[in-house]
Amino acid sequence: MQRGFVLPLATLSLMALLLPGCGGPIGPLSGGRLSGDVKPAPSDWGFAANVEQAQLETNPVKPRSVNVWIAVKDGALFLSSSMILGPKLPTERGWVRDVEADENVRLRIEGAVYELRARRVLDDAEVAAVRAALETKYELDAGDIDPDREVWVFQLEAR
Repeated sequence: MQRGFVLPLATLSLMALLLPGCGGPIGPLSGGRLSGDVKPAPSDWGFAANVEQAQLETNPVKPRSVNVWIAVKDGALFLSSSMILGPKLPTERGWVRDVEADENVRLRIEGAVYELRARRVLDDAEVAAVRAALETKYELDAGDIDPDREVWVFQLEAR
């Protein structure tokens, strides 16, 4: 009898977690509006250099949030479209299309939410430097990285 009760309880618990407004993404599943204390963007993001994962919110009209990898280079904050998983073209990712339509984003790092602007980096040398920083931070080797994948890099700046 208890076994029959456990499955519905587990299902209800999972559904409660996946409801919109739960404060962000859950693993690989996107979420809605990020919850957390809104703080002003710092002039130096060095404190975030060792943060493994942050949450990016796009589309202010209908917020969508995803987990992202971040890198800090010379005090500036960057993220990239995936170098290893998912669609090969950045524009096949919903969050990238959202940023193309509206560069205003929010980023949550360890409970603090920052209102930022995502600017695509177009300078090849800067893109290469940020990719190298991400590859080092996340311990990616050449075998981990898909050579056929197009990767876009974004700098996150104060609005």
